[in-house]
Amino acid sequence: MAAASKNMKLLVTGGGGMLEQTLSPRLRQRGHDVVALSKGELDVTNFEQVDKVMSSVRPDLVIHCAAYTQVDLAESEQEKAFLVNYTGSENVAITAGKLQIPMLYVSTDYVFDGTQSRPYLPADETSPLSQYGKSKLAGELAVQRYCPQHYIVRTSWLYGPYGRNFVDTIYKLAQERGEISVVADQVGSPTSTLTFSEVIADLIETGRFGVYHATDDGVTSWFDFAREIVKGLEFHGKKITVLPIETKDMPRPAPRPAYSVLDKTDLVNVLARPLTPWQVALEEYLRLKAVKAPA
Repeated sequence: MAAASKNMKLLVTGGGGMLEQTLSPRLRQRGHDVVALSKGELDVTNFEQVDKVMSSVRPDLVIHCAAYTQVDLAESEQEKAFLVNYTGSENVAITAGKLQIPMLYVSTDYVFDGTQSRPYLPADETSPLSQYGKSKLAGELAVQRYCPQHYIVRTSWLYGPYGRNFVDTIYKLAQERGEISVVADQVGSPTSTLTFSEVIADLIETGRFGVYHATDDGVTSWFDFAREIVKGLEFHGKKITVLPIETKDMPRPAPRPAYSVLDKTDLVNVLARPLTPWQVALEEYLRLKAVKAPA
């Protein structure tokens, strides 16, 4: 398939969210005309509104970032999670398919159950453990069903300058305490919205539709990730102890996959460039937070 136009009109849902606030500026820097709409401007759960807005904007591509992302709360708010992640995605996909507009759907590593011992391929069987994972998988299936020209991009352990995330939580706890406990038996790949936004921008310019896995490069545990985060503080003379614990020692409402490393070979081949190591992406993020990260 020929590469997509370098200058596209893009409709981005989920305006004001953690990913959109990083993604939209990157896309504009590349010369794209970006229309980013918040929930107040485009409620994806309202089909009539979705149809009206998309028919009016007539973008070259829809990037669907709007999502319910409260993983633990989704266990008790199942209907709300599915309303946004499934019905909302279905509404966008049906309209995009009708108008023959391609779309990109942002998904998650939580569509897998974490029982494998090798990185998950895009074509591997899905088996989500949590209601959040199930709702995101339902969204994937809706996109595949109704919008033939689609990118489905699964990512993991996302953090960024806008919105609550693991890096900010650990950094805050480390400032307040001398000791923090973090699970060491969940393994995956941390991903910065800064680098993930560049990946999305690169991918949509290829015109190569399909299911992709996109995370920062490398593998770690939440425990080792936390240890890397606090190094910035330790550089300033504060000693922080990070203690490894098991998942069972910190029970949460939603079950998490123990191993959710994603195989990114297809993405690397399509982009024809390497992905950023997670340590490098973290260092860049910490610099943005005015913390001197270690070299």
